[in-house]
Amino acid sequence: MKIIILKVEKRVIGKKKHRKSLREYGYTPSIVYGKNKNIKFFLDSYLVEKIIKNNTLSKFIVSINNEINITTILKEIQYNPITDKIMHLDFFELNPRKYITYEVPINPIGKAKGIYKGGEYISKIRKLKIKALPKNMIDHIEINIENLDIGENYYVKNIPQKKIVILHDSNTIISAVKQIKKETIETPKSKASQDNA
Repeated sequence: MKIIILKVEKRVIGKKKHRKSLREYGYTPSIVYGKNKNIKFFLDSYLVEKIIKNNTLSKFIVSINNEINITTILKEIQYNPITDKIMHLDFFELNPRKYITYEVPINPIGKAKGIYKGGEYISKIRKLKIKALPKNMIDHIEINIENLDIGENYYVKNIPQKKIVILHDSNTIISAVKQIKKETIETPKSKASQDNA
């Protein structure tokens, strides 16, 4: 999993007007919370846009005043309901000895052999809920679908679960290859046939 270092300065609690002013100058209010922690700070809004645009799961090391380094994940993004502008970010501190529960996207690898036989690949679910220790966190799960034939399914139990726990029933279908139904076109009976009827 990618690690991003955020160098920030602790935010002094101010009036709502002051926070609004800082937003106008290109800063986004943020917070990191965890066990006995509730630290507020500002992030450059341009950096925030890049983080969100990247749209990948990452760990963030929040470095406060170059003194305190806290390993976190981005837990919540708050948007303005009218302008859709990012208003606030919440970061959650990771405990190296505690499992974290989150969702990861599924990336199919290869092309199912059933497609070459006229089948259609169908994705049933695109994300999986998993849990892992911070050191074992991943940002996606790859599944090799090359051997998937017509009429076959790829199940959760087919995924090697090394150092992670998948929080779905083992028989949950992730994807499948189905036979494409052939449409039969009915041709109207010829006039001669109708006359002979």
